[in-house]
Amino acid sequence: MDKKEIIKSLDEIALLLELKGENQFKTRAYSNASRALNTVSESISDLIETDTLKDIKGIGKSMIAKITELENTGELQYLDDLRAEFPDTLQEILQLPGMGPKKVKLFYDELQIDSIEKLAAACKDERIANLPGCGAKTAIKILESIDLKSRFADLFLFIDVRNAAREFLAYLEVLPGIIRMSIAGSLRRYKETTKDLDILASSADPGAIMEHFVQHPNVHVIQGHGETKSSIRLDTGLQVDLRIVDDSIYPFALHHFTGSKDHNVQMRSRAIKMGYKLSEWGLFDADDKCFDCQDEESLFDRLGLRYIPPELREGLGEIESAENTDFPKLVTQGDYKGVLHCHSTASDGADSIESLVQHALSLGHSHLAITDHSKSSVQANGLSVERLIAQNEEIKALQDKYSDIRLFSAVECDILNDGSLDYDDEILEMLDFVVISVHGSFNKSIEEQTSRVIKAIEHPASKILGHPTGRVLLRRESYAIDLSKVMDAAAANNVAIEFNCNPQRMEMDWRLWREATEKGVLCSLNPDAHSLSNFNFVEDGIGFCRKGWLEAETIINCWPTEKLENFLKA
Repeated sequence: MDKKEIIKSLDEIALLLELKGENQFKTRAYSNASRALNTVSESISDLIETDTLKDIKGIGKSMIAKITELENTGELQYLDDLRAEFPDTLQEILQLPGMGPKKVKLFYDELQIDSIEKLAAACKDERIANLPGCGAKTAIKILESIDLKSRFADLFLFIDVRNAAREFLAYLEVLPGIIRMSIAGSLRRYKETTKDLDILASSADPGAIMEHFVQHPNVHVIQGHGETKSSIRLDTGLQVDLRIVDDSIYPFALHHFTGSKDHNVQMRSRAIKMGYKLSEWGLFDADDKCFDCQDEESLFDRLGLRYIPPELREGLGEIESAENTDFPKLVTQGDYKGVLHCHSTASDGADSIESLVQHALSLGHSHLAITDHSKSSVQANGLSVERLIAQNEEIKALQDKYSDIRLFSAVECDILNDGSLDYDDEILEMLDFVVISVHGSFNKSIEEQTSRVIKAIEHPASKILGHPTGRVLLRRESYAIDLSKVMDAAAANNVAIEFNCNPQRMEMDWRLWREATEKGVLCSLNPDAHSLSNFNFVEDGIGFCRKGWLEAETIINCWPTEKLENFLKA
């Protein structure tokens, strides 16, 4: 069992214990252990092998035994016993956004609610509203959460599907019969959530490959098993489809099954206007002879177009752009020069500032900003004024020690309820710059929220607007805000808007960046890292920035250090 699943299991134990009414110290032990594991970069197997689990604060002998059992067997009898005390359907209620164990316990004890269906009925007939501590607004929010869950029921985060894709490609590529293979579908196009995983391969011997595919150890159900297409559903619920074609048509099939539907329709229309016919089987001339295209680049070239990267294939003007000289020079992995939003152990991060510096250097980065939480973020161990001043001095000392990287002393500063910032001006002025973020009061009207954020943008210390819509994919939608007005304010005040590439955020949404860049808004691409491993989020973030048509010159993290310094000082 991987670390993510072990952490999830510990969180589940904490929830079930609270639901059971166990004392808070016992419940917190599992919550604390979960948080502790989330802050270390090593794998669980390495921690067990080196006998260093005991060195992690909050993890004692009993917890080590349970973690070891999970790691070695993939199961935990203690958790199974707890689950058996409650209906399975109660777990579904706990997974609703905003639904904590105390609330679920209240509903279970008072109204015998043990399923989402019963919960929805109780909201509609006002039984929830009449409970102590609840009301009509509580019932409305619960119904909204139920609706949100139903809409997201079949979706998976990009990172989870991408990880599954890498596993399947490694599982299949060892077979001698495979000639070429690639992911396709919405994952290849960098959609932030997706319903399934599409894999395309070419081979002259598809039967043996298909047999190997359906025998993957994580298969829950074989939904279809054919000579050229098979579908399986994994234990996680993710559907994986494998298609195998002759290598001569592989480029056409890859283009077709990558999509999107709108892109494909426009490409077929273009082919028709040129006297051709395009499908997954090939590009055919008027005599029904298939052109010999060795790859997708050849296909686009045959249709008089520059190569269109998969990220752009949404039918949103990419074909017209590929005809002309204004085709964007999209940002690449090699353009990225440093993280400007990350957290250390000073707030809620897993690693010391010096460890973050050393890691950034190992990645070849030329700059790094430390942006721990501000004092109002109590839940994230936000820095008091005294601690922020001390951290500023620590960063200066580290800058003297590490001359090969430019260190910026900064902070992720809460935007308070009225739009003011979380520290006095004299404190903010001592820093190199400030990331401003909303961390609460999400339920304001669109006018109030927009005014609040714009006021913060207009503060002279503000240089980056962090995770600008507050969304958490598959759990919480964006708060109401007029992003067009926010973009105008950001451009006018020389404030960059963040593309936060934490897998659960992926925002500001890629669909909005063309409007933003047209308005003159700059982007700051950051992992919002809370551990060294979170720096890896940048790889996916680059893909999403490309999907937003972003070029390196628009992303301040890609700038040379001197240019970045001038921007932050301005």
